[in-house]
Amino acid sequence: MKKPSFKIIGITLKPNSTPEFYNLLPNLCAWLLRRKKQVVFREEDKERVHKFFKQKSTEGLEFWNSKNFHNKVDMMFSLGGDGTLIGACRRINTKIPVLGINLGRLGFITEFNKNEYFDLLANIMEGKYETTTKPLFHVSISKKGEEHFSDYFFNDAVLAKNDIARMIYLRAEMGHEHIYNLAGDGIIISSPMGSTAYSMAAGGPIVHPDVKGLVLTPICPHSLIHRPFVVPDTAPIQLKILPPHHSVTLTLDGQVAINVDDQDVVTINGSKVKKITLIKNPERLYFETIRDKFVFSKKD
Repeated sequence: MKKPSFKIIGITLKPNSTPEFYNLLPNLCAWLLRRKKQVVFREEDKERVHKFFKQKSTEGLEFWNSKNFHNKVDMMFSLGGDGTLIGACRRINTKIPVLGINLGRLGFITEFNKNEYFDLLANIMEGKYETTTKPLFHVSISKKGEEHFSDYFFNDAVLAKNDIARMIYLRAEMGHEHIYNLAGDGIIISSPMGSTAYSMAAGGPIVHPDVKGLVLTPICPHSLIHRPFVVPDTAPIQLKILPPHHSVTLTLDGQVAINVDDQDVVTINGSKVKKITLIKNPERLYFETIRDKFVFSKKD
């Protein structure tokens, strides 16, 4: 079914400059402007954008403050890697669809690569595209019942030690049920989409993104029996730091970090989510992507 076409196009850039910007960005903007699209960047990217255009004209480009940029565009291009797309999704109005063009290393979530997206762009601009919605999971920190931090994550929430050569001790619960006590470097709470990131590197399973659940993966557990768990996302997961208390940090998607103090309780609420909208690449298949990105053995 044909969807509404886009008029106001936002473009968000990875924080670090990459050589691809010097060709890709002017070409993309020129293509959009020729089709009478309104092309918008964040104000803080203005100097960088002019740099990438070199001697080429930037006439017609607009630069908006962050609030308007993340709330008033019709769709958004994310130019960078998975981290750039995740950062955009954390800030953007959840009704705005995002199209990720991979300029990073892995590009598992960014569905389009820099060589193929132009072939599909005309159809997308005309409303001939499909979308998928993915959850951002809610996480909070409270002390004695008083919540003092609240945010969301796309890939994972990581509770980990700061001190060198010291373990942390924590208690994990789901609902009102005790899961286990853990001694080690920490724990990763991963979404299905994030199961191919840090969780997988720590020995966790790959979980299909359509599965409704969360993955609990211990980091270097001081135990012979601790293994990752896949649990339903219907009950909240609570993580409580146990004595002796050492320096501990909660990190969300590798982009937000906050210290966790003694008596703090970290709660991941799988039933309290925000939905973000991603534009799908019609030529991309999940298991083919798994094989390509992680170099599984191929045997015809």
